[in-house]
Amino acid sequence: MAVVQRARPGRALVWAPAVAGLACALLAGCGHAAAKTTAAAAVVCADPAHVARLTLSRTNTNPERFTFPAEITVIGAQQAQSVARALCQLPAMPRGVFHCPADFGISYRLDLVTSGHTLIPVHLQASGCQNVYGLGPARWIARTPAFWRILGKAAGLSNASYSTFSGTLRS
Repeated sequence: MAVVQRARPGRALVWAPAVAGLACALLAGCGHAAAKTTAAAAVVCADPAHVARLTLSRTNTNPERFTFPAEITVIGAQQAQSVARALCQLPAMPRGVFHCPADFGISYRLDLVTSGHTLIPVHLQASGCQNVYGLGPARWIARTPAFWRILGKAAGLSNASYSTFSGTLRS
């Protein structure tokens, strides 16, 4: 139940302008972040040839084993551009209710660099729904298993697949 404080006749609510100002600042900041994400998507997806390199960083909360380091820098422009193209071709996350596999907390951050400027990072979930954030509306990897091969090839991993990036549980 919301509590509403009413002003008594002759007494203004002193805090009301401050709250309104704070709300406007927060909304402007959120709008700015959304605009930056949309701008990053426009730069990357309009012409992936602008991508010069990328850094792949893994974060995970469970003790999985991986066959490659937690951070890889892809300096080959062609490989970085192939990942950018693959990201932009991923379908949008579907609307509605559906069930995803277990989320083991494994995700990757891709820092795409164009002409010396690092764009908004792209975040990939390697478990659960396999969502992608950072290029406009959320995208979905789960129905595009070839994406993991493209990312693996760019990172110098042979025969990479979804299981390469999702790791194996330690026994």
